[in-house]
Amino acid sequence: MNRPGPFISFGLASLLAFSVYMLAPADVRAQDASVPAEGLDWKAFEEAVTQAEAQDRKLIVDVYAAWCPWCRRLQQEVYTDESVQAYVRDYFVLTRLDAENTEDSLSFRNYTLTPSEMAAGLGASGFPTTVFLDEEGRYITRLPGFMTAPDFLEVLTYIGSDAFEDFTFEEYQGEEE
Repeated sequence: MNRPGPFISFGLASLLAFSVYMLAPADVRAQDASVPAEGLDWKAFEEAVTQAEAQDRKLIVDVYAAWCPWCRRLQQEVYTDESVQAYVRDYFVLTRLDAENTEDSLSFRNYTLTPSEMAAGLGASGFPTTVFLDEEGRYITRLPGFMTAPDFLEVLTYIGSDAFEDFTFEEYQGEEE
């Protein structure tokens, strides 16, 4: 027995969905997490390391993947927050690493690595991962995953104020109350 009804509906629905997808390349690009938040001075990795040392500032390394929705949210919701931006401008130098970039190369501490290798070397195993380095490019800590702007600001002040040298994060949070 031939039942064309459901198959025709499925075919038309598939064709319609495909057409909508093909007509929306601008939306797809807008959803790309490789676009950094506006209002901050994002530097290329090597330039950021040099600037952090010259200005005696800590370094934030935003490790992302272009397809990652949480990376996109971090850029759109956290790095655009006025309080986060103000604190970052005062205490940090910013850079980003595309954890899936295996073609470009960068230099760090006499090593030449791809951004993907550098991200893995900094301990990023998921996206986003925010890595903090001191003024001389030494590892402080990493923050895996997404946080809201107020929570992220609390981590920034913990690192930026050097409280991490004397207190655990939990102790620091208790000191603030």
